[in-house]
Amino acid sequence: MKFIIEKKELSSLSSLVYRAASSKNTIPILSGMLIQVNPTQGLTLTATDMDIGIVASTQEVEVLTDGQVLVNAHYFNDFIKLLPDGIITIELNQEASKLSINYGRSSGFINIYRDFEYPNLPLEKMEKRMELPQSILREALRKTSFAAAFNHFRPVFTGVLFDFLADHQLRIVASDTHRLAYYAYELKEEQDREPFNFIIPIRTVNELMRVLNEEEENINISFGENNVIFHKENFTLLSRLIEGSYPNYRQVIPLNSSSQVLINSNAILNALERAKTMPTDDKLKIQNVQFKFKENEVLINAFSEIMGELEEFIEEIQIDGEKEVNIAFNTNYFLDIAKIMQAECQNMQIDLSGSIGPAIIKNPEKDNYLYVLVPLRSSN
Repeated sequence: MKFIIEKKELSSLSSLVYRAASSKNTIPILSGMLIQVNPTQGLTLTATDMDIGIVASTQEVEVLTDGQVLVNAHYFNDFIKLLPDGIITIELNQEASKLSINYGRSSGFINIYRDFEYPNLPLEKMEKRMELPQSILREALRKTSFAAAFNHFRPVFTGVLFDFLADHQLRIVASDTHRLAYYAYELKEEQDREPFNFIIPIRTVNELMRVLNEEEENINISFGENNVIFHKENFTLLSRLIEGSYPNYRQVIPLNSSSQVLINSNAILNALERAKTMPTDDKLKIQNVQFKFKENEVLINAFSEIMGELEEFIEEIQIDGEKEVNIAFNTNYFLDIAKIMQAECQNMQIDLSGSIGPAIIKNPEKDNYLYVLVPLRSSN
């Protein structure tokens, strides 16, 4: 096996793939990256830890001799990334079990895995179910995935739900049971489809976000052997699905509210950023911020017994319905939402249902996404 390629092209391809390799040493070959070259398909890199698999390829390569080899994915990626820009020649020395890498007058080699049986990704039997514009999928995941749980005794809450309803409706939802992020999209396809849903892990979301762009080009979604496959030209990501039934998220979204608040997004973001500097105390395990709404203003309070207190007023807010409401929220949860809102709209809308009811936070100019935030009980 021997091929010639630009360093930037190889590094870009490797950086997409290597994260799918295992970082554990339990099964050595799963920490590997499979490098395959032939004149027809060019260069193809593959990595998998059996939970996720990524395949990426390029035609921007000169293949002198075809073949394949398995090397440690993380080491290979780190090595290539640090090479100087320019032409790289890579050649397999089968007898010495080394992969030689030549760049300019310099060279290095990487030991290879010998006599390996690399697992085949189950791509032959995959069945395409639909496709989405990359820009839409990227936006939906960016606005929802942060609300999923890092750890939860119910695995469904550690992933993102794709819920395909009748009448061409798609709902993408994430929740850790204390907050919920919801994004709606109307599919452009003509044909009818039976409703179905699936849940993907956050790790899959993170890898997808690295490759999705703002273009209208579609990405295909296929299924096979309890896996979902996202694929487009020269890129395939296969992921296991999270098993289990997602709770009825529509029941969590309040249909009515007692107060509707319109408040400047930038002002509330800056206040929350400052409130976040207050450390948590031993008796207050969750960093929280208090809101005291009145007719024309809101008082925002953050308190730390060991460090101090912050009080800020935001004026010229608009409140319809019940005027005076005292409510507390997880500072970091609200801040995650405020960052998205500040980039999207001058004013955000907060629908309140008293001091202990869940709040809805949304962009008043768009109705395709919203957030549900459960308040905290606090004596302060």
